[in-house]
Amino acid sequence: MNNDRNIDRYKRFYLDMNFDRAGLFEVLKKEYTCNTVLYPGCSIHITPSFYFQHVVYVDISQDAKKFFDDIHSILDYINSNKKYKQSAYVQFIHGDYTKPLPIKGENYDLLIALYAGEITLSCKKYVKPGGIILTNNHQKDAEKLLEDASITLDGLIYKKGKKYVIERDIKGDFKDILKRYSKKKKGMRNTNKGLEYVDNQCYFVLKNNR
Repeated sequence: MNNDRNIDRYKRFYLDMNFDRAGLFEVLKKEYTCNTVLYPGCSIHITPSFYFQHVVYVDISQDAKKFFDDIHSILDYINSNKKYKQSAYVQFIHGDYTKPLPIKGENYDLLIALYAGEITLSCKKYVKPGGIILTNNHQKDAEKLLEDASITLDGLIYKKGKKYVIERDIKGDFKDILKRYSKKKKGMRNTNKGLEYVDNQCYFVLKNNR
């Protein structure tokens, strides 16, 4: 019963509120050959594991630790919903991602840096040469990273109607792009099913060219 309640928490906070952003990860998987993923500040957001076979989650909160302590039911749920053939690999690190993590450097195809702060600054060292970083620039991650000559803007992902789309032919400098998307903020709306998340954000795909 506890196992069911644990998965129900994920469904309640992400699926039921349309906050899982499955389409975002689906587009990213199709466009880039990512397999190994690092997700600092993950909370209990396990949606990336439905699209990427190997995901390491990192969070300092006790709430996240309690959730991932039930790893067997989490793996059962992921393996029942995944979009790839292999068995899912999930690792949870209960710790502070701004400090050294017990993982190899330059070992991950994708770094997910969404709402938590200082992710890119602290964790870009774990991204492989040629790997990518996904960020919504919540903490000005994209702006700060692009000051590094080895990091380039490779794509923009945003929702067009009900689907996420990716734009690779990017015109203009980054300041122009920021102005174009600066008014896109997340929000909530009432539906006949209750409150639902509205994803109006632009996600930046940054490439590590080292």
